[in-house]
Amino acid sequence: MSEKTFSLQDSLPSLTVPSVDETMDRYLETATVLLTPEETAKTRKAVEEFRKSKHVEFMQNALEDRAKRERNWLEDWWYDAYLEMRLPLVPFTSVASINPAGVRSSKREVQTLTAAEATHHMMKVWQKTRREEIPIMKSRGIVWDMKQNHVLFNSNRTPGKPKDRMDRYFKTESEGPCPSHVIVLCRGSIWKVEMEVKGEIRSSDDTVRILRHIQHESPQVTYSPITLTTTDRDRWAEARDELAGVCRENERNLRTIEESSFVVTLSDDVCPSEEESLRYAMMGRSETAWVDKCMNIIVMADSQMINQGDHSNLDAIVMLDALNKMGAVMRKGEWKVKESAWQSDLPERFNFQLTASLVTKINEADSQFEKMKHTFRAKVVRFTGYGNDRLKRVKIYTDTVVQIALQLAFYKVHGSFGPIYETASIRKFYHGRTETVRGLTRAMKEFGEGVREGKEEKEQLRLFKKAYDAHNHLMAEATNARGVDRHLYGLRKSLQSLNSGGKCQPKLPLPSLFTDEAWKKSGGDGNFLLSTSFIGYADGVYGYVCAMREDGYGTFYLTQPNQILLTITDYVGTKSDLDAYGREIEWSLNHLGKLIDAMEKYSKL
Repeated sequence: MSEKTFSLQDSLPSLTVPSVDETMDRYLETATVLLTPEETAKTRKAVEEFRKSKHVEFMQNALEDRAKRERNWLEDWWYDAYLEMRLPLVPFTSVASINPAGVRSSKREVQTLTAAEATHHMMKVWQKTRREEIPIMKSRGIVWDMKQNHVLFNSNRTPGKPKDRMDRYFKTESEGPCPSHVIVLCRGSIWKVEMEVKGEIRSSDDTVRILRHIQHESPQVTYSPITLTTTDRDRWAEARDELAGVCRENERNLRTIEESSFVVTLSDDVCPSEEESLRYAMMGRSETAWVDKCMNIIVMADSQMINQGDHSNLDAIVMLDALNKMGAVMRKGEWKVKESAWQSDLPERFNFQLTASLVTKINEADSQFEKMKHTFRAKVVRFTGYGNDRLKRVKIYTDTVVQIALQLAFYKVHGSFGPIYETASIRKFYHGRTETVRGLTRAMKEFGEGVREGKEEKEQLRLFKKAYDAHNHLMAEATNARGVDRHLYGLRKSLQSLNSGGKCQPKLPLPSLFTDEAWKKSGGDGNFLLSTSFIGYADGVYGYVCAMREDGYGTFYLTQPNQILLTITDYVGTKSDLDAYGREIEWSLNHLGKLIDAMEKYSKL
């Protein structure tokens, strides 16, 4: 019998705390790549003050004490970093994606067939998670933490002031009962569908009956509380309190939505292009998704499936993996419904009582949503020159090649380098999530300049190898929780805790390291011009999280046997140029391919 999904959690190592000296060595190396000699001298001084500071010593001691008490000293603070944000979840912290399992069809009834299959099979993933039948993730034989699979379903980011809270209602079968309903949205109406009937997941055939009923009985709602979830978090927190306070039925309805396994939406819209689908997945209509939930499966009128979900609760790759599991077993297109499998129950429609004040808030939220959804762009780049198969033969990591190509593309578009964030998983540690790979190294800068100057092939190849090795070293360090950003974030949170000790206690000042120009210039406080992440190898779901900065780019990519698929985003009306960035990514990948060909040529001489 295989190991249960969560059976090895206690065997995982606790998250470690690096020393101040080693973090400062790493920081100095990355922070000074773009600096002038004068700026570098100033930053070196800030770093040395940081190393020697008694205040920093207090902060480090406090952090190490916390690590003795908690197996993951970062976990609660990391959720704070999300939950304290007051911006709307869309488009700033949500994940949006396209699921190829949805087949476009002009026959309207195919929509309910696709939605029924999706709902049934995602509930089967829910059931396997309940029964702890999801295989434990391992990388090169090392067990990974599975906590994020535990919080994927039945979770909700509930608005609050001064910060939101993460409510989780999922339980395994050994832990106890768990809500087994889904929420279905249709034209602003909200329905509850119980998906576990007599201990079994409701069949796709019977789910079709339920969805047809919902589609038929859902006139367009003029003012839907769904819209309120899309506004900024303080306004939604106030509106939610007001909504819950109107009557007990409203309060019960809210709780039932928040406890649900996930959300399914039947949309009347059709997206004419891939780019429109990607934008709609993030921000289609303000009543399309309950954006506080981890997973909203949106089925368009032509049966295309797109997805939106809150990113604060878990990493995108966990959500996309579940969507791939669902899509892999779905039937494509039409299929004959077995009416003999139909049950007798009907779904419950929620009726919210709204005050004049809430109607005004809904109108304001919808107006804000309509303005916001035109502020960002998203497109797909399909590079078919090579993929994993080609690079495996020469023992080259595709991920590293992509990372170098992205920086080279940015350099070619803007004539300068920008700080780049790449996600590194630290799931080998208990409840670990991510560390930052600060991929702009001196070696990368030298390689980019060499390409731009048109240096001879052998010299470019030498510089490429240096950049390639430097990046791989950073990734290896980061996956061992030996990065820069998480430790420095922990030290700042320690300072915050120390300064909240009481009125009589003197406040410790923020070290000059965090006010030095190099801090933001190198990406500190989320100032990465390139925000990037590898999201898997599967030929399935692909999507994105928007860029961190208004003038930056977001880039999420799949590396497949014979192609590399990238979803790129930027914001409208800034210095970014999405079309040029996409073109230069293709050029850069082609150029790197030629250098890798040359590598083979020279190795045979």
